[in-house]
Amino acid sequence: MPLQLDFFEPASSGQTPDRMIRLRGFLERVVHLAERQVLPLLPIRDRVVVAVGVDPARTIRETGIGARAWAADRVDVWIDPAHPWVEAAGEEELVAMLAHELHHCARWTRPGYGMTLGEALVSEGLACVFETGFRGGVPPFWARALDAVELDAVEATARLNLEDRQYDHRSWFFGAPERGLPRHAGYSLGFELVARHVRSTGRTAAQLVHVPADTFWMHRPRMAAAA
Repeated sequence: MPLQLDFFEPASSGQTPDRMIRLRGFLERVVHLAERQVLPLLPIRDRVVVAVGVDPARTIRETGIGARAWAADRVDVWIDPAHPWVEAAGEEELVAMLAHELHHCARWTRPGYGMTLGEALVSEGLACVFETGFRGGVPPFWARALDAVELDAVEATARLNLEDRQYDHRSWFFGAPERGLPRHAGYSLGFELVARHVRSTGRTAAQLVHVPADTFWMHRPRMAAAA
């Protein structure tokens, strides 16, 4: 199986392994759906471990699910089983989230997630555009968290710091209002940047998975393009 489901229990979770075992059937269905629907679109040939744990603190508060792709062969998923959204829309939500993370896995092979702010914004934008295809064409809320004025301001700041290797990832992607970075600013800007490139080239996020980040920053800012 190209996707290998695994379980782990962080010490901070306070949960027993039995609780994860009760989720096994749900998670196995999700992994099989991802194998059939997501993997055929991406250049992933080697096995990817999808490791799942219970830790509400690591989830998105609106969905009760969180995830991160650490490398080309590893995705960690965190679930809050008590969150109402997990039961109401968990399967669809988790497939879309896996699509996002598996796009990262494919990009990790070449050119990599990235070390600079500009590279990280593109990697997240590509994954957000890709997962939108598994949400009926509706972008996730973190990819449309900013209005036009906020997008313009955040893009102007980003373009001054594209090569910054010491950027604060948490502030850019999870918010630092005191620095002019609303919650999910990085996801929303990355989505806009990649969507702009998709519109101009006609290529999909899957087809763009190995394209270097600099290519996406060659487009003029939205305000300049509209002038």
